[in-house]
Amino acid sequence: MNGTQAEKLMTEWLEHRKVLEALLNTIVDDEHIDFKPWDGAMSLGELALHMAGWNDVFVSMVKTEVFSPPDIPKCETMEDLRKSVKNFTEKTKAAFEIIADTELEAENTASHPKLKGTKNNYLAAMYDHEIHNKG
Repeated sequence: MNGTQAEKLMTEWLEHRKVLEALLNTIVDDEHIDFKPWDGAMSLGELALHMAGWNDVFVSMVKTEVFSPPDIPKCETMEDLRKSVKNFTEKTKAAFEIIADTELEAENTASHPKLKGTKNNYLAAMYDHEIHNKG
């Protein structure tokens, strides 16, 4: 890894991702993948994939500046879901590992007002996104 700031941010994020993965490991019955806490909510499976997929987008944006929807796989079982979340976690870790601190300090081209500023804002948004969606 090129920078201590990126490594620290990845370590903090991984502590939150481990909670999601541990939670998913406790759910064994496939019927729960479609659980929705209220009408109009994302299902458990949709929410886990949303969180994992979009967080990978935010981290990848440090290098690419591309804000495009992630390729979300179809998961019909809890095992499929756990594997997909784990795959996104590994992909996001790999993206984190090639980020240099100088890149985090560089200005970004984001059009979204909350993301404007340095590319470090992409990682702050990703971290907040992980916490918000687990809540």
